[in-house]
Amino acid sequence: MKLLIALILSTSSLFVSFAWSQGLAQKEQEASKLLAALRASTDDNQTLQIHLAFKKAMSGLVSSKDFFDSPLQALRIADIKSADQTVRLLTWNVEFSDLSYTYGGFILRREEGKERVSILELNDVLDPYSSKPENVIDYKNWYGAVYFKIIDFSFQGKTQYLLFGYDGGTTMSNFKILDVLSFSGQNAKFGSSVFKDPKAIKKRIVFEYANMASMSLEFEPKRARIVFDHLSPEAPALEGIASYYFPDMSYDAYVYDYDRELWNLEADVVATNPEEVGERYYYALNKKTGKVEKNRMRADWMNPSDQQNPENGTHKATLPTNENQTDLPPVKKKRRFQLFKKPVNPESY
Repeated sequence: MKLLIALILSTSSLFVSFAWSQGLAQKEQEASKLLAALRASTDDNQTLQIHLAFKKAMSGLVSSKDFFDSPLQALRIADIKSADQTVRLLTWNVEFSDLSYTYGGFILRREEGKERVSILELNDVLDPYSSKPENVIDYKNWYGAVYFKIIDFSFQGKTQYLLFGYDGGTTMSNFKILDVLSFSGQNAKFGSSVFKDPKAIKKRIVFEYANMASMSLEFEPKRARIVFDHLSPEAPALEGIASYYFPDMSYDAYVYDYDRELWNLEADVVATNPEEVGERYYYALNKKTGKVEKNRMRADWMNPSDQQNPENGTHKATLPTNENQTDLPPVKKKRRFQLFKKPVNPESY
C-alpha cells in the first residue's frame, strides 16, 4: 500500500512538472509569434501596438514559475545570466521606418538563498537622437540597449554586474556601451563610478561610431580586462563628429584593479584572440596534387622582430608586460569574492 501511495505521488509530481513546462512552452510560442509580427511590421503605429502586446506576453512568460532556470527555446532575443546565477537579463530591439530603434526588456533577480524572483520591466525613455545619460539611472528611466554579455565583479565589497551593450542608433551612427547594473533593495540601477580615465572617473562608457563601421568590444578573463577598438575620425577636419569615427587598428583596454576595485583605462594595448574561439580552418588548392585541402589557420601571435621570421620586418612589438612573458602574473584575488566566472550564455545581439 505504501509503495502504491509513493508511486501515485511520484506520478502526480511528474504530471505537475510536465504541465508547468507545457505552460512555459505555450507562452513562449505566443511571444515568439508576436515577435515575428513585430519584426515584419513596416508601419510605425502598428509596430508600437504589436510591441505593447509583445511586452504583455513577455510579462506573462517571465512571471511564470520556474522560468528563471528555463532556457528560451523558440524566442530569439538577447538572454544573459550572471555567473552567480542570481540575475537574468532579457532585452530586445524594435526598428522603426527611419531605421532608428526603441528597446524593451526585463530584469529578473533571485536573491541568494531565496526562491522568490523579483521582476522589473525596463522602460526605454530616451529618444533615439538624444545623447546617452552620464549619471546613474533606474530601470524606469532606461536609455535602451541590447545587452550581450554580463560579468560579475566586486565594488566596495558588493557584487555588481558589468554589462556589454549595443544600440543600433540611427542611420548615421551606432553605439556600444559599457555599463554597470547594481541593486538597492528592490530597485535596479544603471551606472557606477568604476571606470577610471586619466582625467575622471565615469559611471558608464559610451562608444559612438560610424554606421558603416564595426567595433570590437571583448572581455579577456585571463588578463581581467576589456579590450576595444580605438576610434578615430575619418579625417582630421571631422574631429568631434562621432558619426565619422572608425576603428584605427589600435586597441585600448579597461583593466580591473583588484585592490581599488576599479576599471583603469590603458591605451595602446596588444589585443589577442581569445582561447575559447577554438581552431579555425581554411581551404586551399594543393598545387602538387591538384586537390583542395583543409588547413588549420595559424592564430598564434607572431613577434615581428623574431629572427625566425625575417619577412615580418624589424618593428619591435610591445606586449602588456614584457617581450618574453606570455602571460600576466597572477592577480591577487580577495577570498571573499570569486571573480570572472565563465558566462553561462554566449554572446547575443
